[in-house]
Amino acid sequence: MHVLIILNPTSGSAKPQTIYQMRQALLAAGAEVTLYTTTAAGDATRYLQNYSAPLDVVAVAGGDGTLNEVVNGLAGHPNDSFRLALIPMGTTNVLAYELGIKRKNAIATLLNGKEKLIYPSHLNGNRFLLMAGIGYDAWVVDRVNPNLKRRMGKLAYVVSMLKQLPNFGRKLYRLRIDGTSYSAYSAIITNGRFYGGSFLLSRQANLSTNTMQVLMLNGKHMGSLLLSLLGLPFGLMEKMPGVVSVPGQQIEVEMLNSVTQEPVQADGDIRGQLPATITMETSPLRVLVP
Repeated sequence: MHVLIILNPTSGSAKPQTIYQMRQALLAAGAEVTLYTTTAAGDATRYLQNYSAPLDVVAVAGGDGTLNEVVNGLAGHPNDSFRLALIPMGTTNVLAYELGIKRKNAIATLLNGKEKLIYPSHLNGNRFLLMAGIGYDAWVVDRVNPNLKRRMGKLAYVVSMLKQLPNFGRKLYRLRIDGTSYSAYSAIITNGRFYGGSFLLSRQANLSTNTMQVLMLNGKHMGSLLLSLLGLPFGLMEKMPGVVSVPGQQIEVEMLNSVTQEPVQADGDIRGQLPATITMETSPLRVLVP
């Protein structure tokens, strides 16, 4: 087995000693190991786009943002030519949480895990694995303070959430989901069930199907948003008043009442502006799970 480790040294809890110990454990188990340490945003994508050696296991040592860079870098390689492994080290590790992968079992999973099929989505041509957001969700990501994020981790997002509350309801979006039109004041398009870590966002979403779940917030006022967010810690957001949840394979999103640029987030980072087209891949990735 050859393991290519993509390490983001700036991820929330990445420590050289931890990676060294993991690398030694892999070598002791008979694996060949190549370690690549990223140096800047987008570096993982560029490195893998130019990677010409045979692939076996690509291990992502970082968070969901690093994972997003890796799966985009691997887009030129056939999905069945490699397996993905996760070594969770980021501020958020939503996919690792959903798959039951912890740092303490990451190496055992890499060496002895089973394969789970996961379908990526595309946002204006770029891959994402977990979710995309427009409206309030995208504003929170777009305007989170990076210095605060480095110091406080997830709490920086809470601060950004509070700051963006007064803006909710000012912009309206049209979503065309598999040919049917909807309007909403905010929306989250998700492949997985969880949001921001351990919060259960959608009971209907399934990483192993090539269908996304679209949660649309139709209430115009801040109170409607707060009510929907209140359901999030209890796994009831889809059932809250003003929330509509529908499945889809192709989603087109545009602004209805504004000409300003609107950000779109995917896997926790801003990935472009509206209008956006979001589609599913027909070929799944193979991910190693416990």
